Amino acid sequence: AKVAELLHRLAADPANGIAQIVEGADVAALGGYPGASFVVGMKPGFAVGAAYTGPLLVTHAQTGTHGYLPDVAECYASFLIAGKGIAAGRDLGVIDMRRIAPTLAKAINVSLKDADQPLLPVFAGK
Repeated sequence: AKVAELLHRLAADPANGIAQIVEGADVAALGGYPGASFVVGMKPGFAVGAAYTGPLLVTHAQTGTHGYLPDVAECYASFLIAGKGIAAGRDLGVIDMRRIAPTLAKAINVSLKDADQPLLPVFAGK
């Protein structure tokens, strides 16, 4: 309860860059972080750091990072695949990045026994 109170207080100040606090069962609905109590989604231009001391907010050079919820379009990336057995010209739309590894593994005939995500529809004839 104390953590929830603190997170929501921080999120109430737009200067902190917090877009959304996701809690409980809603965390699992995002498709990740099993067992997590909270996910802190940041606004574009803000990132979560790892410092335990010092100021709450610091400026830094913008680089690739984590901390954004899946609906932040500014963080979308391109996925291109080509090769033997790969269908040409398919538009996959927005994909779940967790589907990439099992798809690439199948393309090179490698087994990922613990991969639980469905393959992307990139294979010829499918």
